[in-house]
Amino acid sequence: MSKLARSWIVLRLRRAFVRVRQRGLDARATAFIAGLLVAGLVFLHLLADDAASQRNAEVLAQLAGVKLTDARWDVAVLRARASGVAERVVQARDVARIQRTLEAAYANAHSNALRAGIEELKKAYEEKADLVTRYQQASVDAKHALDAAMRADAAIGTLVRNAWRDFTDRDRLVAAENLVARVLAEAQQYHHSPNTASRAALEGAAVDLPRAHSLPRPIETALARLESDVHQVLLLKPLEQMLGDRLAVLNTAARIDELAETYQRQLDDALAARGRYRTALAAYSLVLLLIVAIAARRIYRRYVVLQALAARSAPPRPASTVEDAELVDTRPPDEHHPGDVPNLRVINRP
Repeated sequence: MSKLARSWIVLRLRRAFVRVRQRGLDARATAFIAGLLVAGLVFLHLLADDAASQRNAEVLAQLAGVKLTDARWDVAVLRARASGVAERVVQARDVARIQRTLEAAYANAHSNALRAGIEELKKAYEEKADLVTRYQQASVDAKHALDAAMRADAAIGTLVRNAWRDFTDRDRLVAAENLVARVLAEAQQYHHSPNTASRAALEGAAVDLPRAHSLPRPIETALARLESDVHQVLLLKPLEQMLGDRLAVLNTAARIDELAETYQRQLDDALAARGRYRTALAAYSLVLLLIVAIAARRIYRRYVVLQALAARSAPPRPASTVEDAELVDTRPPDEHHPGDVPNLRVINRP
């Protein structure tokens, strides 16, 4: 803005102020100013009673519930991996509650980036609900396959002891026992640490199982059963590993924590802003009361002046007569009438 324009605005404001002081405000200007003052009061009241902080607090509480549900799912995954026990932790009502919470968070988001993140998190929780159920079942199946393979240890040991007396080539019996022990050790290692090296070691040990010939038929049958169980482990464990890796990639726990921290910051900002607006509302109300008091005083003074002018401009009243009363003693003193009141005569005087 140029210097000439600023000077013109200042001059116009000064003239308007002088005109108001000299002539006062007409009814329209007074009503307009009063409306502005009331509108300012209402506006500050709405800002001081902002519902954004309440909505953010509700969303934050709901996000805490989502975090608890997510933690319960993670515990169920760890338990299924460790003990092969599948608990039905994924309930339809939990999934619906998570979706409603994220929809509420989406409605209260202040940026497009946050809305996009919430949409991705909704899809991630939909996928995780399915993955947790599938992972639990895959873990149970893999654990059952390993348990079936581990039972071969005791079975083959019993068969070797039974055949020890009658079977002449006892070195083959010892080799068969050693092979079973190595296969089972590699199977346990692969179950607890499913990586490429442990899988290759298990496959290498399992290759020798069908090569064990010239053994008693019950032992060969048990070795064939063990081979089938090991193949089941090799088949089911990659599915469990793939589902577990996908759950780790989703990383919903860290993402929901980040979202909760974002809404916690929004809540803190909303509470701070509401505190400032309440302070401004109190100051504005005090100023407004002062203005109302000044206006009432001026109205009262104007009323007194108008009343005085009305009394001065009223027509003079006619002179009123004054009534005097004087006692007229028309009766001479009489001892026979000592208690009589003397006669009263009223005289009207201007």
